[in-house]
Order: sequence, then C-alpha cells, then structure tokens
Amino acid sequence: MAWTAAQAQRLSWEINIVGNYFPTMRWYNAPDPARAYVEGVLRTNSGRDYSLRVYVPPTFPSTCPDMVVASPAPLRDRKGRKMDEASASMHTLGTRDGCTKICHYRPNLWVPQNTVYLVLLKGRIWLEAYESHLRSGRDLDAYLPHM
Repeated sequence: MAWTAAQAQRLSWEINIVGNYFPTMRWYNAPDPARAYVEGVLRTNSGRDYSLRVYVPPTFPSTCPDMVVASPAPLRDRKGRKMDEASASMHTLGTRDGCTKICHYRPNLWVPQNTVYLVLLKGRIWLEAYESHLRSGRDLDAYLPHM
C-alpha cells in the first residue's frame, strides 16, 4: 500500500512544518504508510531530555496518530511506578511498543485539519505537566485539561 497523492502532498507539507518548528524531530519510513513515524528528543524547561514518537497511521490525516514517550521507557511516576496503564488523571493510554502512550487528542474529535506539529506541541506541553507531577506529586489533571 502507498500513500495517495493527496496524502503524499500533505506529508511533504507536514515534514517541512515539523522541520521548521521541531528541528530535533526526524521522519522515519515516510514513504511506507504502514511504518511511518516521527521521533526526536525534546528538552523540557528543567533541562531534561525526552524522546517523543508519533506514529503516522496509513489513514492520516483522517485518523488520529498515536504518540508515545519513547525514552525513558516506560515512564515512571513520582513514586517510581511504571506508567504503563491507561489513566485519565495521568493522561496516559497504556503502552505501545513498550513505551508510555500519552493522550493528546480524543480520537473521535480528531479532524483532518489537525497536524503532526500540533500533536508534537501537545506532547511538549504534556512533558512539562509530567515534570510538574514529578516535582509536586499531583496528577497531570492538575496541569492539563481533558480535550
């Protein structure tokens, strides 16, 4: 299976936007809809580095991509427990490929106008909320609204 012409054009646009605003992010397997993803390291305000990965589904942009924290994997909460289960209060959705899957958009509210850039931006905000949790012990709900 290959991307449609419209999807290929959209991905080209997405690659440029992500490259401009998130230069540490790299696209992998972009020509292959079954294996395409974006991954890179983001540094939080506290100076810690985390690797985010966005899986671009074959039905993109009609379908919401999954996003995980690829490193460290799995994430651990302030008490050292693995964050490997779905939790509304922690904005997690279980795991994918051994990595903590994080909430960024409700799949049923996803619209094709949303972008990988916006997904990464929400991932960056999620990481700041996670670090606030590590400092305070409060759930991510204290810092992030449900979308």
